[in-house]
Amino acid sequence: MDYALPRADGVPAIGVASCDSPSPLNPLGLKGTGEGSAVPGPAAIANAVADALGAGDDEITEVPIRARALARRS
Repeated sequence: MDYALPRADGVPAIGVASCDSPSPLNPLGLKGTGEGSAVPGPAAIANAVADALGAGDDEITEVPIRARALARRS
C-alpha cells in the first residue's frame, strides 16, 4: 500500500525540438512516414501460421494467406 502507482502528473515536462533534414531525392525535400509499422505484422502472422502447420523449411511468402495455398503444402 506504500507504493504509489505512476500517474500523468508525476511525469516530468518533455521538451520537443525539430531538426529538419530535407530529402535530396525530390524537389520538395519530402520524406515518407508511417510505412515502417505496416511490415512486421503480416510477416509475424505468416511465420506463426507456418510454425503451427509444421512447415519446417517451407516458408509462407504471400499475404493474404488463403486456405487453398495452405492445402497445397500438405
